[in-house]
Amino acid sequence: MAEVSNRRSVLVATGLAAVGSMSLGADATADAAGLHDACAAALSAAVDAYETTDLSATAAALVPLERTTRTVPREHRLRGRAALDWMRLHAAVTTAAAAVAYDRGRHADAATRADRAAALARAAGDGPLAARALALRARMVRPHSPAVALQIAGVAARIAGFSPTRALIAGKVVTSACAATGDTPGVRDAVARAWQTMERLDDDDFGSPGFALETYSPADLALACAEALTTVGAADEATPHLERAETLIAGSGQTGMVVSVRMAQARAALAREIPDRDEAAAYAGQAVTLSTGRPAQWLARLVRDVSELADLRTGQGLDDLVDATTPWLHESWEADRDPQRPAARFGVPGPSGVMVQRAGGPPTVPVPRPAL
Repeated sequence: MAEVSNRRSVLVATGLAAVGSMSLGADATADAAGLHDACAAALSAAVDAYETTDLSATAAALVPLERTTRTVPREHRLRGRAALDWMRLHAAVTTAAAAVAYDRGRHADAATRADRAAALARAAGDGPLAARALALRARMVRPHSPAVALQIAGVAARIAGFSPTRALIAGKVVTSACAATGDTPGVRDAVARAWQTMERLDDDDFGSPGFALETYSPADLALACAEALTTVGAADEATPHLERAETLIAGSGQTGMVVSVRMAQARAALAREIPDRDEAAAYAGQAVTLSTGRPAQWLARLVRDVSELADLRTGQGLDDLVDATTPWLHESWEADRDPQRPAARFGVPGPSGVMVQRAGGPPTVPVPRPAL
């Protein structure tokens, strides 16, 4: 698995770097369409390989693509539909880069990119993409203020329309925010609403399990529901969702998604009325083994959380797995930063109801929309 992951990392990095080095010729208008298609294809390849490629390689490879999609329309003075198409593509690339930063634990960087992506996508007329970026922003706010996360989710839902992103917001953002406050009825209501949305979508809207920009898999929703229900002490209710997620990811090859399900199973095994440390250790051990070719800070932190829960409920933690993943907490990331990417400014107008602000500044707090 590690060898496959390494090959994917090389292919993604090489392909995106090649796109990033391309430039337009004398006929900028004609060349722009071809370069746009190449950038879109490179982004699609990166998204498809997201769950099986080392996150640091994906982050570094997205830098030239992010730079190219930002600079081409400005440097070549594109206007009209062409400019909007590039803006939308840049927003999509920036959303992907924000997700990578978030998964690597670089939350300040992820917040800046998510804010920028949401503003750009909304300006380009792509509500679902803007909503997806805001959903990521809400997940970053949730540990500090679940109430604000719910407000951001409300803004995102209003601009998502009827799309897979709407199911993602209900299933991944609203359920987890309710769970963070111990609101069990709120979790159950969000779970029901998310599945109602999923049932109205077409199969094409589901896509593959794991990270995506336009789709949302039932496997992802089942996992999100299980995590929220486990958090509020309803591990038995989480079991059917975990079983569904496991069935849907079987044979998918989506390493990151499989790892997430295994860790959710480990936590559920400890959260049941009669905790089972051996079962939890087995699931967590599988997750760590699968991640040796794709180490991630989020998993290292989750292993620690599960180990603490095991110690609390059984008197014995998962010390060996904590030791094995400790180096993942100190991953170097300076090389994949883009020094030419401007930081978001305080008070830059973003999507309706949201103020885009630089990471480290005042929190991004939605305000009510003016009455129509």
